[in-house]
Amino acid sequence: MGQRRLVLFLFLMSSLLVVIVQCTQTKVKVPDSRGPAYAGSATCVSCHKAVGDSYAHNAHFNTSRALNGAAATDSLGLPEGEFVFNEKTKVGLEKRNNTFYQVAYINGKEAKAEKIDFVFGSGHSAYTFAFWYDNQLMQMPLNYLTQEHQWVNSPGYPEEQIYFGRPIIARCLECHSSSVDKKLIQTADLKIEEQFVNGSLIAGIDCERCHGPAVKHVEFHQENPEVKEAKYMVNYKSLPLARRIDACGVCHSGVELQSLTSTFTFKPGDTLKSLPQYSTYTGQDPDVHGYQTQLLEASACFKVGKTECISCHDIHGEQKVSLTVYSNQCKSCHDQTPHPTLAAKDRAIIADNCIDCHMPKKASGTIGFQVSNSKDKIPYTVRTHRIAVYKDLVR
Repeated sequence: MGQRRLVLFLFLMSSLLVVIVQCTQTKVKVPDSRGPAYAGSATCVSCHKAVGDSYAHNAHFNTSRALNGAAATDSLGLPEGEFVFNEKTKVGLEKRNNTFYQVAYINGKEAKAEKIDFVFGSGHSAYTFAFWYDNQLMQMPLNYLTQEHQWVNSPGYPEEQIYFGRPIIARCLECHSSSVDKKLIQTADLKIEEQFVNGSLIAGIDCERCHGPAVKHVEFHQENPEVKEAKYMVNYKSLPLARRIDACGVCHSGVELQSLTSTFTFKPGDTLKSLPQYSTYTGQDPDVHGYQTQLLEASACFKVGKTECISCHDIHGEQKVSLTVYSNQCKSCHDQTPHPTLAAKDRAIIADNCIDCHMPKKASGTIGFQVSNSKDKIPYTVRTHRIAVYKDLVR
């Protein structure tokens, strides 16, 4: 009799254990630093694999990332080398123990070496690098221009001095990450220093930065798999035009965008003007770097309601799109045989390229890159988002 009771007890306990494990597997997830309303990108990908695979190559998703291990650093394709400030001052770019370092040399002797822990930029144009100093993220001296295959001094840095001392603040991460928690610390010299909460930084622009918190959405569709219409989730395309522009504009309205609270509080469907003490650039000639919203809004194509951000940009795609594809969007409204006064051979040349003439690349007035062993700077060219007829390009 005792053996039967023992067998029954063990059977009941094993059944209970199976139930507990199954519930744990479906309900428990890694906590998201933004709070319990957020599911995390890994949860999104479990149901939206095709979109997730595509978005993994998107510039927004790769606008920042931690470099954990040699493979992550090697994926950037960085070459070793050196950057010369002057005959006494150099920065070496060196692999040590399968990790990449920026190393300061003064009079031929190593003065400082920092491991690259973090990278900003998708690599389409450039990479900016950072290292952790306790709970501060510090910008490194050199950037890498991917198209020129060249190491350059970071914009705004001294021309003759190696500088490791610029902290990357939360305002930078508001456009180059999905979330970070900060705390203000009073230092020994009575200054206030911004530090990040350990483990709170979510690199890149993830699903919920653009679609909003997803836990209610996930829970509903797990319990109701037969429902195909998305519930409890913001569909960007369903928003009014002004809200769609604001959703992009929260990061593409220039560095002068200011708010009393962090722009991490902005959710899709909000208005920028709803941010406390909101203000942004109101000048007449916005720079091509970072001010895409103001430039687009100055375009006739936008003013007549035909063109917006998603007219040209696939938000989930790789974004390495040919000019012909972009030009086809222009042709959806404009004459298929433009510029009738041009010779036939000239029309053939521009037939598949509206962009270079009507959205030309221009040099940024705020960013330039100092090259090695020189005071010269490479201008940072960005395609303007003001669609117009540029008289200096008219033949």
